[in-house]
Amino acid sequence: MHVTATDPILETGVASQLRGRPEVALLPVPREDVDPAAVCVVVSDVVDDAALRLVRELRGRGLRQVVLVLSAVDDGALLAAIEVGVCGLVLRAEASPERLVEAVRQAAAMGGVLSPRLLGRLLGQVNRLQNQVLAPKGLRFTGLSDREAAVLRMVAQGMEVREIARELCYSERTIKNTVHDVVTRFQLRNRTHAVAFAMREGMI
Repeated sequence: MHVTATDPILETGVASQLRGRPEVALLPVPREDVDPAAVCVVVSDVVDDAALRLVRELRGRGLRQVVLVLSAVDDGALLAAIEVGVCGLVLRAEASPERLVEAVRQAAAMGGVLSPRLLGRLLGQVNRLQNQVLAPKGLRFTGLSDREAAVLRMVAQGMEVREIARELCYSERTIKNTVHDVVTRFQLRNRTHAVAFAMREGMI
């Protein structure tokens, strides 16, 4: 595993906590020949431009499992960190050596790591996003509207456009446009590919 930070003092503090732990091997962050399975712990006071830039740089170099250790995080910063691809967030107040080792283990197992206090806030954000942004537009977190999901389920059952239109009380053109919208949005090849994609991703 690797430790880096937006500030050398922060890096030294976390690295010193982990250096004596037999469960992890602490290595410098390599410039090349990156092991994509390695976990990188990034330490910052807050989620600011410097922290986000550092995470992007590490992921761009092939380090896919990045855990952020932060002094404080607000709701906007929480989502910003997730958007740049971190797999975990640990508050500094909770970052005992044992907690850090466990976070590294979870990240190495390709799991997500989130402090319990942050989990509640993230769920609140998700709920607000669903109710205030997606639901008014007829969308769900899957990225499909109820109509799109219904149409794809019927296509998966082998129903023709004419049958689907009659079942859902829409015109055949509306059904064709619905399928076309899904194919275009997710950059798929055709309606068969759309159905396979939606099933694989758990959308229908």
